[in-house]
Amino acid sequence: MSLSENQENVQPLISVAICTHNRADRLIFALEGLVKQSLASQNFEVLIIDNVSQDNTKEIGDRYQEKYSNFRYIYEPALGLSTARNSALNQAKGKYIAYLDDDAIPCEEWLEAILDSLTTVEPSPVCVGGPIYGLWEIPKPDWIDRAMEDFFTVLDYGSKPKWFKTNKFPYGANMTYRKESLKSVGGFNEKLGRQGKKLLSQEELLLNLILEQQGGKFYYNPKASVQHWVPKERINPEWLLSRSYWQGRSDAIADRIIGKSITDQYQESLSNLLNLKRVIAQLWPQKKVRLTTRSRIWRSWGYFVEVWLNK
Repeated sequence: MSLSENQENVQPLISVAICTHNRADRLIFALEGLVKQSLASQNFEVLIIDNVSQDNTKEIGDRYQEKYSNFRYIYEPALGLSTARNSALNQAKGKYIAYLDDDAIPCEEWLEAILDSLTTVEPSPVCVGGPIYGLWEIPKPDWIDRAMEDFFTVLDYGSKPKWFKTNKFPYGANMTYRKESLKSVGGFNEKLGRQGKKLLSQEELLLNLILEQQGGKFYYNPKASVQHWVPKERINPEWLLSRSYWQGRSDAIADRIIGKSITDQYQESLSNLLNLKRVIAQLWPQKKVRLTTRSRIWRSWGYFVEVWLNK
């Protein structure tokens, strides 16, 4: 039997999707982490979704596909993280689909822990997530506090399994859904999510809110952990402010999608932008306070720009 025929006959329990764009240097670490999983290889497949990469991602994808029968390389020509994630959703053979960032490294029991939660926890979770530990290329500076770590995709809810609180969800670097539940709501909204250099987001939040409104519950398993690479290029105030700006743009788009009136968006954009406390805080002697409030100003500015200038 040829390799392609063998791949076609595989019926895995869980599909792992890695959507990647020009990050071949980190992709290898994610793939090696999946090779080392404690879960038997016949129980999972790995989908490498190459989203218009211009580096040697295809070479790496082809190499792993040839070496491991449960790995598949797929080229997605339409740029956008949400588009790539939906492509994986349509290609997945498993009952569950686990999304892993291309710069994240799963622990060896990652998939085993996820499946344990999905198959034993009652009521059955619609989604399972776990800790995302920062793998900082340079020492984390003091001005990055616990709240600000969200922008760097770091999550740690402790060492005990638990349900996520209402309106709190796993992060995209480490989240696993029941495939049919994801398909039933149309997957990820492709107006949101990373698009090249545009740091759009909120596609996960929008999706999760819909699933939660339908009764879906989200579960945290501390054993299902990953390490998430934080490059030195991001560990600076300039990147943080850019990330905050695009978060504001994303907030406005998400509000528009869920039906918030343009009048309400106008009012919210103005009230947030004209927050004098944040402006006054720029005179505060502590750098952490200045940056935290400045990031909120930039987020408000992004919201304003999207509402008033990108109708």
